[in-house]
Amino acid sequence: MTLLRPLAALVALLMPGAALAQPSQKPRPAFKHEPMIFFVAKGAPNACGPGCDTWIAAEGTFDPEVHERLSDFLKVPARRRLPIFFHSPGGELQPSIATGNVLRERRMVAGIGQTIPEGCRVRPRADAACRKLMASGGVLKARLRVETGICASGCGYALIGASGRRIGSGARFGVHASRLLPRASGSKAMREDVAAVRQAERQSYELLKQYVTLAGVDPAIIDLAIRTPHNQVHWLSPEELSRYGVIPGDHFETQWLRIPLADGKFTVVKSVTQPSRSNQNEYRTTIIGIDCVAGQRPYVTLRRELPTNEQGARLALRVTSGDAFVLVFNEGRRPDVATELRVQPVAADALSRLAASESMVLHEEKDEWRRETRLSTKWLLEALNGAPMRCGGRT
Repeated sequence: MTLLRPLAALVALLMPGAALAQPSQKPRPAFKHEPMIFFVAKGAPNACGPGCDTWIAAEGTFDPEVHERLSDFLKVPARRRLPIFFHSPGGELQPSIATGNVLRERRMVAGIGQTIPEGCRVRPRADAACRKLMASGGVLKARLRVETGICASGCGYALIGASGRRIGSGARFGVHASRLLPRASGSKAMREDVAAVRQAERQSYELLKQYVTLAGVDPAIIDLAIRTPHNQVHWLSPEELSRYGVIPGDHFETQWLRIPLADGKFTVVKSVTQPSRSNQNEYRTTIIGIDCVAGQRPYVTLRRELPTNEQGARLALRVTSGDAFVLVFNEGRRPDVATELRVQPVAADALSRLAASESMVLHEEKDEWRRETRLSTKWLLEALNGAPMRCGGRT
């Protein structure tokens, strides 16, 4: 299930009708446009984190087939358990998002770091001889240099797609505006094409906000990207990485986001990312959605990524807001072993009370274990168009 498919209703979304042309970028150090190579690297004990000495290295730019190569590379089941470390200036947007979806579907951990195989010289980017070695297909002895790793532009969206993200000291995560290039010639045709391009750009940014929200990252990071000219890069500080949820910490929730659908339908979503109760290094995201159709009863959907220790468990789930709102979720379906989907209708007047409250609480219960997660309802009423009783009376 891709990230660009919120809950029960939204189909996979990519920008229709236009191909993104990535702008010239000036991240430091400079890269040439060389397609990304994936290989398995093995280093010293703890080279890629506590207890980790083997990882997947990803070096180069995001070309149109990068996600297909990664899917093929991950057909070896043991590779899916390894973290992947990117060293990339970016590349094309759609393949970057598709790469993020590949990582999320397999619940993989991604980080930023430059992999230097034995026999390669330490340079900002791999030379031809080193790239040949990387593409040899074997497990390579290597060093992981976190402090020289970069992940900019499209690379950032691929990294955001991962279930867990590692950005160590010195590694750099950068964003900037994308750019679409008009194709028509002639002044009138050019003006019309430019208008279409601007509309496509706006649509692409809305889709990116949906994508990052479903991945557990604050959609305000897309506003930051928009404000950064396409020929520059904004490198996020550690505080910004935490503020936007790229590094989620103990608890991170996004704001409510309205996602329009076809035929007057829309979904309002919020996601929360937390470490699992048995493994503080394993993060999982829960998406809470309110699906609305004009004139029909709304329903609330929970899409939970299951931690490893919960993949066979059945939890009791409910959402409350004081005494005025109590919603108990019945057993749901499991699209895959690591995901659970539960859907429950809700009365419009109860939804109205929820939207008027200050917070809601997600209750998870299994035997003696309990967890209560308090979530903000700020801006929920606005996301519902101010009309929760009608839930979609306006589009």
